Amino acid sequence: MKLLNNSIMLLASAMLLMSSCQSNDIDNEHHYDNKLYISSEGVCSDLLIRADITEASREISYRLAAPATEDIQINVGAIPSMAATYNLMYNDNAIALGDEYYEIPEKTATIKAGDVSGDNIVINFKNTNQLDDKKRYVLPVSFMSASNIDLLDSKRTVYYVFKGAALINVVANISKTYFPVKWKSSVSGLKTITVEALLRSADWEAGRDNPLSSVFGIEGTFLVRIGDADRPRNQLQMVAPGGNFPNPNVAPGLPTNEWIHIAVVYDATTGERLYYQNGNLVASDNAASSSVSLGSNCYVGYSYDSSRYLPGEISELRIWNVQRTADQIATSMYTVDPTTEGLIAYWKFNEGTGGNIHDYTEHGNDLSGGTVEWVNVELPE
Repeated sequence: MKLLNNSIMLLASAMLLMSSCQSNDIDNEHHYDNKLYISSEGVCSDLLIRADITEASREISYRLAAPATEDIQINVGAIPSMAATYNLMYNDNAIALGDEYYEIPEKTATIKAGDVSGDNIVINFKNTNQLDDKKRYVLPVSFMSASNIDLLDSKRTVYYVFKGAALINVVANISKTYFPVKWKSSVSGLKTITVEALLRSADWEAGRDNPLSSVFGIEGTFLVRIGDADRPRNQLQMVAPGGNFPNPNVAPGLPTNEWIHIAVVYDATTGERLYYQNGNLVASDNAASSSVSLGSNCYVGYSYDSSRYLPGEISELRIWNVQRTADQIATSMYTVDPTTEGLIAYWKFNEGTGGNIHDYTEHGNDLSGGTVEWVNVELPE
């Protein structure tokens, strides 16, 4: 009986202790400071100074740690003087963005009682093409005040940074996807073709059984691809009249984790077949023998079946009906005038959103159908 009484007393003590712990947990949950803070990125640095970009918009999101017990009024404003703070924090040398380049349509917002956030704050930028692209600019926007709530000082300001655009700022990773080419240009009976592209892959092997990576063209007719059963998987070849070119182990393979510009020329008027890497001729022969038509079953990133995808990123894919010279290729790897004579299609793969790829020529050979992962870059590096 004494043992039973002791057990009952121990059980009662444990229950009392658990009740006390739960009570303390509840007290702790309801006795921290509820504060307002910015939940979007503290530094937005993807704003580019480019002649073709005149305006942009960004939004500030914010929230509370717990639902508001009453309506909270928020006021925001730009604080140009905080450019110095930004420079110290991020080791930058930006100057404050002038007020003629932005507007904040609504500088107040409300978090309703019971909510943890309200409508985003919108900042509109304008005339940014007039900024000096050799300088960097910053616009600090901060919560100035909030009624009935404290502000979390470490997250009450966001910095919008403008910088001069690189020649290429966005590229497309098209691994395991592809684009059928629905030509609006005349691509029948081409005697001369030049294909150019910027490529990067982390692994040309890509952990797959198929040794082929497709860039552009038509299976069995005219195709620019990488790898094969008779060569390393990082060696480019052009399938074209005259046989596959170049032969195995004639030209250097493509590097991994590094951008490389490739260009192949097929010219039945001269017999030349040429292969350039980064503007340097690495292989040639004189086996080009007949005209080529690209009208049917032409793809970007596909040939024969979907296992032959391009395992990486692509930019600046161009198709010409003229032979590009070594000098022309070497001096225009990162951009080219879309009105240049002989340019049939020009896919920059720089849209940054969605899966539709614009043809920058006037021919309208836009691409659609693929699923793209957009990657921010600065090229040339």
